[in-house]
Amino acid sequence: MKSMNPMLYTIRVMRISFKKNGKSEEMMKPKRKRRDGLLRQAQIMEIALKLFAEKGYHGTSIEDIITHAHIVKGTFYLHFESKYHLLDAIIDSNLSLMFESIKLLDISMPKPIQEIKKFYIDTARMLMQNEKLRLFVKVFFHDALSLEQKLVDKVNFFFQQIVSITSGYITKAQQEGRVKSHLDALVISYSILGSVKEVLYHWAVLEEHLDIDTTITTMLDTYLSGMLENT
Repeated sequence: MKSMNPMLYTIRVMRISFKKNGKSEEMMKPKRKRRDGLLRQAQIMEIALKLFAEKGYHGTSIEDIITHAHIVKGTFYLHFESKYHLLDAIIDSNLSLMFESIKLLDISMPKPIQEIKKFYIDTARMLMQNEKLRLFVKVFFHDALSLEQKLVDKVNFFFQQIVSITSGYITKAQQEGRVKSHLDALVISYSILGSVKEVLYHWAVLEEHLDIDTTITTMLDTYLSGMLENT
């Protein structure tokens, strides 16, 4: 059996390697293209959110957005059908962030109340230190009455979900003897949501300087002292 010339063997291995790498590159192109597309979409959303917060949703045009994003109109419409759909995507993104965080705030979790309180504070601090979230809250509260009803309904449904989850946690905590049983869990949930909305309005829309830790601790102490047994 003849042995292969070392030089020919090296060339053959290199050809095989190039073919494999070529296929690998071709396979990676769709993933890279999708990743780049999602990145561009996120950049457009971020720039649009800043403009909506500064000029209002109705005061911001698609021309404003593409100018600040340094893109052409075709790129905008590649990602969003309209300004409405852009705002819809911004709403979905921010409501998802808040929902995933808030649903973890379970007063009935089997942990010491001080540990739960710390978890509440850490979660609220994380949300209130998110500048994009502050801008989103500002846009919604500022333009809520003039937004299309479908968008308003989506946000209101989010609030209904939060009330439902919170009242469920409180009811469970009442059954476990942690929260006073004579209190109405639904009314407590409405009260908490209402006070949170008011604080968010002063924080995001009026841009009042609120010390985050003091604000969160004050609200928690106020509600927990009235809710918990043996306090």
